[in-house]
Amino acid sequence: MTKIMVFSVVLMLALGLGPVSSKEGTRPTNIELVEQAVKIAADSMRLAPPAGALAELSIEMSNASDAAWLVENILKEKVIGAGWNLKARADSTDSTAAGAGFVLRLRIVDLGLIYGKSWRRYLVVGKRVERIARASMFYDLEDRAQGEVIASSNVSSEVRDVVPASLVPSLADPKYGFASPALDKSQWDRYVEGGLVLAIVGVLVYLFYSNKTAS
Repeated sequence: MTKIMVFSVVLMLALGLGPVSSKEGTRPTNIELVEQAVKIAADSMRLAPPAGALAELSIEMSNASDAAWLVENILKEKVIGAGWNLKARADSTDSTAAGAGFVLRLRIVDLGLIYGKSWRRYLVVGKRVERIARASMFYDLEDRAQGEVIASSNVSSEVRDVVPASLVPSLADPKYGFASPALDKSQWDRYVEGGLVLAIVGVLVYLFYSNKTAS
């Protein structure tokens, strides 16, 4: 029975089912990696308030996106830190709001996370997966009083890391679809996993009958 238990633990580790080594450290979740990419892209925006201007700013998202809330929250922190007096989102039907201050319009071009390359450190164990978080956005900063765009550009960033395949499910959160892609298995993965399952069954049966004969 001891042989069977030891063998089972070894096979679990081979399949990536065992505990993750402390050497792996703490990994950011998928949504945290996307957040990093958005912050880097936002840092490229020229959003300093003009000298001597009434520093009142509202933020408008030009397109619908599941990640709009994430981008808007990061931008709010950035513009407040830059010295703007953040106002509620401008309403085009409100002539008072439309005629005063500044507006930051933003359109999300590409934002989310995908899985890149995957490989094994050894023949059948130690599978690693590359994560790629991308953020690409177009913005313009308009002085409403002057009817003039004072800054406009496309900003983008990409953050990559590599994680053990066994951690992929725990780092993803289904409620954030833009950061939870499906991890496709390669043909080699299917062969390896199928072969390991057959090997597990065969060896466990052998050990079971060996122990019965020995007893």
